[in-house]
Amino acid sequence: MAVSKARRRVAILPNLSIRQLGDAGRVPTADAATLTEALGGNAGNVAYVDGLVASLADSHMITWSTPPEIVRATADIIVVACANQLGDHVDLAGWAVRLAAFGLPVLLVGLGAQAPTLGASLDLKPGTRAALDVVAAAAGTAPAMLVRGAYTAEILARNGYASTVIGCPSLFLSPTRDLGARIAARVAAGLGPRPAIAAGHQHHADMAPEHRLIAAAERDDGCYVVQHPATMIALARSDPADMQSAEFAMLAQRLLPGLTPAQVVAWGRRRAFVFTDSQNWMSFLRRYDYAIGPRFHGVALAIQAQRPGVVLHVDSRTREMAETMAIPTRSFDDAPRSDLRDVVANAWTPGTGAAFDTRRATLARVFRTALEAHGITVSARLAALSR
Repeated sequence: MAVSKARRRVAILPNLSIRQLGDAGRVPTADAATLTEALGGNAGNVAYVDGLVASLADSHMITWSTPPEIVRATADIIVVACANQLGDHVDLAGWAVRLAAFGLPVLLVGLGAQAPTLGASLDLKPGTRAALDVVAAAAGTAPAMLVRGAYTAEILARNGYASTVIGCPSLFLSPTRDLGARIAARVAAGLGPRPAIAAGHQHHADMAPEHRLIAAAERDDGCYVVQHPATMIALARSDPADMQSAEFAMLAQRLLPGLTPAQVVAWGRRRAFVFTDSQNWMSFLRRYDYAIGPRFHGVALAIQAQRPGVVLHVDSRTREMAETMAIPTRSFDDAPRSDLRDVVANAWTPGTGAAFDTRRATLARVFRTALEAHGITVSARLAALSR
């Protein structure tokens, strides 16, 4: 299938500033708070931004502060890389004002709802509705809201907005079409013992499941890949200046009880990691045999790197994404007490691999159709995955 010729100039609004921090040479020396802010609050955000960029034939980045006249001079449409912006925790009033000022059609990609459980009712804040109104008004007949799953689509429909389910753009980071089949074959050949734990945080009401994951990382020579919050990133960065706060002391007490402060620092240096781009993250995960944990993208990137994984969902957001993209999932509260390797191996049967590949191709086709409806040229990678 031939890739269509370029029609519209695309500006991506990524909602994170890690590239600017990197361009300034500040990523290696930034403190945990600065790095967390540049990552949009969560290191996993780089996965869907990189996936979006990889799905388009050509694009450039803008920020919320880019002058509207410059945006209009260099772009014909704005594509916003979204996350869980629908929920009681977010009011998008600022988006409404800025998107209106840009004065261009807008496409929201990867938008998701966040609630304690799937099916929970959500009331959109007035500012969020105002932002969605701006997007809908400029869309014409093309789908303007590409969402993570059926639950998010239902929330939007209740509020009068049409949407299209595409999952998350991070699903399309790898160009390999038969990822699921390759993962299932790898498991069938015998899964190694080393886990990559997609780390949670120190604020779980019940820390026992997280402690079981940490114990597995220590017992089986695994890694503990953190994403959020800043104190967890401080654990992985091993910067003494970030480890003097009361918040970090609380992390140490809840996450690694029984260890002295010096032992907590030593454990972090040995097991904890954080990444600021998806390619290096994926390359690193190939050193390990499987991934499991409550962070969706920590597991999803392992799968893109041809390693099996299971998402331990903690809310509607993580469960919806896993189920939409046919990634094995179970409740975090049910984090296994037995060998994590058995849980992952049993989850990735040949049938699981085939279902994942089929769903991935289907979502790639839906995503491609939606992009082309806006006059956006897709990348050769997305075109191939959509066949």
